[in-house]
Amino acid sequence: MTFKKLIIILSVIITINPVIAKEQVDRYSFMNMDWWGKYSDEILISHLNTLYNNNHNLKIAALKTKQAEENVRLAGANQLPQVGFSGEFTREMRGGQTQFGDVIIPTYSQNHFMLPLNASYEIDIWGENYLTRKSAKKQKEIALQEERAAYIYLTTGFASNYFNLIKADELEKITRDIIKIQTQIVEMTQKKYNVGLASINDLLNEKQLLVKNEEELNKLIEKRKVINNQLINLLGLQGDKEIEHISIDKLVYPQSPEEISATIIQYRPDLIQSEEYAQKAGIDVRVAKRDFLPKFILFGNIGFNAYRWNSIFNDTTFLSNIGITPYWNIFSGGAKLAHYRINKYEYKKAAEAYEQTMLNSIQEVNNALASAKATKANLLKSEEDYDIETQRHTLATRQFNIGDASKLDELKSSVNLLVAQKRHTSSKIDDAISSLSLYNAVGGVDYTAQDNSNSSNQTTEKL
Repeated sequence: MTFKKLIIILSVIITINPVIAKEQVDRYSFMNMDWWGKYSDEILISHLNTLYNNNHNLKIAALKTKQAEENVRLAGANQLPQVGFSGEFTREMRGGQTQFGDVIIPTYSQNHFMLPLNASYEIDIWGENYLTRKSAKKQKEIALQEERAAYIYLTTGFASNYFNLIKADELEKITRDIIKIQTQIVEMTQKKYNVGLASINDLLNEKQLLVKNEEELNKLIEKRKVINNQLINLLGLQGDKEIEHISIDKLVYPQSPEEISATIIQYRPDLIQSEEYAQKAGIDVRVAKRDFLPKFILFGNIGFNAYRWNSIFNDTTFLSNIGITPYWNIFSGGAKLAHYRINKYEYKKAAEAYEQTMLNSIQEVNNALASAKATKANLLKSEEDYDIETQRHTLATRQFNIGDASKLDELKSSVNLLVAQKRHTSSKIDDAISSLSLYNAVGGVDYTAQDNSNSSNQTTEKL
């Protein structure tokens, strides 16, 4: 056999070796821009894109998914033949004592050249290697759900802080207006006190209100700064900069429904992850069972064996062999049995964890829905309260214009209106954040859709 023929054999071996196709995961589907478009906020969407590309925790979760994908390929490699080269060169020197029957071999020395390709393949007649790869695929799905859960958690957390930043800015603006008016009230009360038209208690009360509002302003400035720093951190940015956001009058968000289908919890990443882990644990039990069975290794060699290097590729130096090796570890001190029981108990734990995760999922969705209903009711009441204060302020302004009320009364009415506006602002932001909490609780799907189940014929149980 010539060297050219050897190259042809190697090419055939490489050609018939199956290649595992890469399973690409569309991670951009995590972003769910159809949902975030419901907020009609291009600034928020831009921030979320930056978050997706820069956040280090998301990158860590993505790397864990990639590691799990490589573990699938690693497990798949055990289903393929293993081919290796193990060349050998030896110089053999023997004394004159070598004897074959009556024939005595005299002292000699010679070189020995071996250039073989060694192949081995475990015949997976019990399907153990197949199940091991299937278990690795389940682990990959678990990692993928962990990545999805991290994205949902971080995006909803970011959006909540984003809305709180809008709230803090608006409350700071309103509080500054209150302080400006309250300062005028204090000045006017001081003048009335100086001429004996107001008591010292009236003056002190107005001054105390001014101090409290100034104290609240300081807290709002601090809170706005802390929220801004949190957003910078989530975006993976460095330095001190102001995070851009819309004004509260442009705030739009999806309204919470009165009820949600119970089947919506099937999209929660923790529930999917728990289900995948239970299935993986069941597969591991099957793998542990097959470990009790014998294994069969198919092996073979092909190459050249010569005593002179210049004749190593001659036809007469070609060698090949093939065989099968049965292997059965009959006694291992109880290690296999213990390994099987460990996996069996892990499967039972996974089944219990799945049931508990389902109960927790229902509870969290119910809690989020109850909170959304409460914030919606509070928003309606705050709107009613703000309308009442607006009417009172309009009445106070009219009374002042006709001389039936003093300027001081009109200013106090303005303060009351601004305080009602603060309450309404807080209620509106709380209602917007409740939509994020509900989105997080249902697993990052659009809960406003009429049908959240996979089948239109599926019975819709309400939570």
